[in-house]
Formats: sequence, structure tokens, C-alpha cells
Amino acid sequence: MQTAERLRVARRRRASILALWLGALALLMLVFLFINSPYFVVGSVLVDGNKYITSEEVMRIAGVPEKINIFRLKPTEIKERLTSDLRVDEVVVERKFPATIAIHVKERQPLAFVASQYGFVEIDREGMVMAALKNLKQVKVPVVTGVRLGNVYVGDQVNNPGLTNVLTYLSGLDEETLNQLSEVNIKSPDELVSYTTNSIVIRIGDNQRLKEKAKLTGEILQEISTKKMAVDYIDLNYTSPIIKIREK
Repeated sequence: MQTAERLRVARRRRASILALWLGALALLMLVFLFINSPYFVVGSVLVDGNKYITSEEVMRIAGVPEKINIFRLKPTEIKERLTSDLRVDEVVVERKFPATIAIHVKERQPLAFVASQYGFVEIDREGMVMAALKNLKQVKVPVVTGVRLGNVYVGDQVNNPGLTNVLTYLSGLDEETLNQLSEVNIKSPDELVSYTTNSIVIRIGDNQRLKEKAKLTGEILQEISTKKMAVDYIDLNYTSPIIKIREK
């Protein structure tokens, strides 16, 4: 009798253990199905570092769906999709505990618009064509005049000596100063002239000391703004720049 009782207790114990294992297995399967289901919103995706491309557009390019399930998103695929966009320079994608994916974007900065065969192109500091436009409706960066590019396409690398000098100068400006320039004119390969939105002429001159001239441009325009000076032109051809006050 005692042996029969022990057998019944052992069977009940084994049945209980089996039931626990089956329950745990079922729970794991439910969790797995949940976190891999495209119909449940799990976690969030954060975008930072973007200025010219909206966060919504970053998400679209990255292939992030409206209903986010970060367990179905692959950081390597997100990075590949974003870096294939010419407007994006670098991307870092990382998972953050407990359920967040962070996308850090470094954009290519548009520096200038240049006339081309079919309209205008937007180029960055390296001379890469980022966008092609038929007309300029909204200008956020200077327009380069005195040169016209041929039949160039998005993704092309522009190679023009005069334009290269302009880009070297513009890339040395901070964003606030860059936004104050409306035009840079290439009168000749050795004579560059820029114009501010306040009609101040900046005689840049030849291709010597362009980074230094860019730094001086920012400092002088800041001083003009602070002191509310009426200036006709700034001449950067000399070691000590000349500032011509506008006659009343």
C-alpha cells in the first residue's frame, strides 16, 4: 500500500512539473509572438542630429513603420538605408534599454546654389550635388554667380577651380554668418566678391588665406551688427581688413 501511494505521489509531482514546464513554454511562445508581431506597438525610435531632413522623413527613409516594434527593426538595415541618401553624411544606430532605438544623423550641409544647364543645383562643402532644382523659390544658402555648370546630376562631384575656392571660403563660415550671405560672385579665378543680405560688399580677393578671410568675415559682420554700423564694403585683401563706412 505504501509503495502504491508513493507511486501516485510521484506521478502527481511529475504531472505538476510537466504542467509548469508546459506553462512556461507557452508563456515564452506568447512573448516571442508578441515581440515579433507587426501589429503591436513595442518601444520607440528617437531621431536626433537632423536639421534639414525632418524626423518623419528620416523614419520613412529608414523603413520604420507607423506601428513600431523595435524587435523587428535591424540597426544595420536602418543605417544602410539612411547612408544611401545623399543628404546624409554619417549615421549611428543603437539600441537603448529597455525598448528604444536611437538614430543619430549627421547631415551633409548645403553650402551654395549654382546655376546649371537645366536650372540650379545645391552643393555641399565637398562639391557634391545634393539636389537639382528648376527654380529657386527659397534660398537658405548663398547663390554662386559667375560660373555655370553643365549637365550635372544629383550625386555628381563638381570640379571647378573657382567654385572650389568659393566652397573653401564658405566652409570656413559659421552657420549664422553663412545665412547672412546672399551671393558670392566669381569675377575671375583670383577675384571673389560676396554680398550680404544687407547689401554689404565683401571683397574676398584671391584664393589666399581663405579660411582666415572666412573667420574675419564672421568677426566683422558680428561687430557691424553689434555697433549698428552702416557699412559700404569690407576689403579682405589686406592683412588688416578695410571697412568702408557708408556715407550719409
